[in-house]
Amino acid sequence: MNTIFDSILLNSLQMESNSEEAILGCTVYENGEHYATEMVLSATAMNQLLNELVCREIELDFENWNEIKLPDGGSVFHMQLDSPELKPVFLPLYVLPERVRLLRA
Repeated sequence: MNTIFDSILLNSLQMESNSEEAILGCTVYENGEHYATEMVLSATAMNQLLNELVCREIELDFENWNEIKLPDGGSVFHMQLDSPELKPVFLPLYVLPERVRLLRA
């Protein structure tokens, strides 16, 4: 079970125009340790995360997406959240849905 002290630092957010998933790059602080990972979130989980950010009065600037055009006509949208000029975005680990896919080396 995740405790109140377990948290995640959001580092990046990436979405593809023809996908219903988002990739959240983050640093997880859990059980006194930390590791960098990526979480694959469904559209529903992404909406839950954005709602949680709004409740905590954290606003992401979606006008500063980096857009990469793909040869098939789609786009990849990337937002770096850990740049020095931005305030770090920390959230308790328990706010994420229980079923997320962790991509960890």
